Amino acid sequence: KLTITYTLPKPKEKLPARTQALWQTFIDGIDRHEKVHGELIRTLVRNIEAATVGMTVDGDPKCVKIKDELKQRLTTIFQAHQQANRDFDKAEMSAGGNIQRLILELVNG
Repeated sequence: KLTITYTLPKPKEKLPARTQALWQTFIDGIDRHEKVHGELIRTLVRNIEAATVGMTVDGDPKCVKIKDELKQRLTTIFQAHQQANRDFDKAEMSAGGNIQRLILELVNG
């Protein structure tokens, strides 16, 4: 079972209507961004399950070979996950990217 919790900031007080509308657009965009990271985590878990459930290594009564094989598989899967996260954030946070646009729209109206 996988539980992902998203914690996003909320205004401390009621905002003026115009500011509230800008804030809502901003926080909705941040929420969508974070949900992509959540989907990347779900993919990571599915990939780990696919690579490890039922895994066996013949001739390994002390489970030495299987530990090495498991470590290698998990390292490869996790490195791919990290790269996908980096690629997504690079695109989202680059100049002209979605996050920059959301911030500028919030600040500049």
